[in-house]
Amino acid sequence: MFRSGSIIPDQSVRTGNRIAFAFVTVMAAATVLSFVHRFLPVVLLDDMRRDIQVSDLEFSSLQTAFAITYAVTTITSGWMADRSNRRNLLVAGVVAWTLGSFVYGLATSFSGLFVGRILVGAGEAVLVPAGTSLMCSYVSAERRGKAFAITYFGATLGTSLAFSGGGFLLEVARGGNFSDLPLISGLEPWRQVMLLLGGAGLLLIPALLAFREPPRPHKSAPDGSRGFSQLWQLRNLLWIALLMGASIAIADFAYTSWQTALLTREYGVGVAAAGNSLGITILVAGSIGAWVGGIAIDRVFKKRGRRGNPETIVACAILMGLAPLAIQLPFAWSAVAAFALWQAAANVAYVANAVTLHDIVDDRTRGLATSLQVCLGIGVGLGAGPAGIALLNTNLGGDALGASLSLGICGLAVGTATLGLALRSKLPKKAHMLLKISDIEKNS
Repeated sequence: MFRSGSIIPDQSVRTGNRIAFAFVTVMAAATVLSFVHRFLPVVLLDDMRRDIQVSDLEFSSLQTAFAITYAVTTITSGWMADRSNRRNLLVAGVVAWTLGSFVYGLATSFSGLFVGRILVGAGEAVLVPAGTSLMCSYVSAERRGKAFAITYFGATLGTSLAFSGGGFLLEVARGGNFSDLPLISGLEPWRQVMLLLGGAGLLLIPALLAFREPPRPHKSAPDGSRGFSQLWQLRNLLWIALLMGASIAIADFAYTSWQTALLTREYGVGVAAAGNSLGITILVAGSIGAWVGGIAIDRVFKKRGRRGNPETIVACAILMGLAPLAIQLPFAWSAVAAFALWQAAANVAYVANAVTLHDIVDDRTRGLATSLQVCLGIGVGLGAGPAGIALLNTNLGGDALGASLSLGICGLAVGTATLGLALRSKLPKKAHMLLKISDIEKNS
């Protein structure tokens, strides 16, 4: 527990609802496009390989290069977002990932593809820390639930559009429908799609420049020396919030990664049908969960204050733990229904966890805290989630995927609920107040 009881009210910039909503909309659009750029190479893979001789191993190394660049640049971007113009940082990120898509679409060798993916990774790494920090300056605490829900919907929609929209545009391009367009008319279909969707990112630049960088109620040290110190002062709350987000991410990556295999192995569902059910469930249930969660979180905030967010996460964790139990039923529809319940509950938990993190930190450390959350969620979640279920399945004899998922997901849900209760007990009792770092430092 903190030794200081000093608290301050939320100090986000009080803009009008229209300005705040406009910025959230631009952030959602940026999120959609970033996820399209992230996953589009997977859709265009076969056509690209016919044009450029790239092995499966080389293509996987492109994804690895993206991931490493994204992780490293996210921390740097978070540090910069806490002490520089966040709007301009976002514009630079959009320029970088758009340029990366252009380089990828015009590449004639593996090295060109490699450079393109590095640029996309570096550019997209700016979006979450800088964009989230700026969004929290525009949107007051009592409205952040819906704001985060909208941006999370952008991620879900962008992933869906990358696969469905990218595939559709590729078929259109193969039919010669882009042959009259200037600059790209003589290019291969996959290049046309990459350049068209890559160029869409340029539309974000004037939209972002329409907003100003709001003044910060708190000032960070220009050399960044205080950022880590301030986070260290908040460690008793911060580590719980970060671990809670990582626990949700581990379970989410684990369940999502093995859902298709579960349907094909345990229930005899065809690969195409399993894949379609996975995509539709993620899009529909995930979007509904994020939006309903955003509304619910804002309402809980008004009634319960900042302690309401961990309570929401605990409730979601209970649903997340119950959902995989339906896997034990001998019906494919029950497994799909369980996954839908999981997606809805997990997306509410994601939103609540994001709001909770930004209730703990202020604008001096939001960028850095967000970058830590992203790296921990993606790095640990993607690394440990799918592998953990595989290891558990192996220890259970190698033919118990359903039981492995049920045990693994239920265990992680219990861990998430425990962390939520621990965080709730440490938050200030006053509803709409934050701990004041300067007073914490004085009493430490």
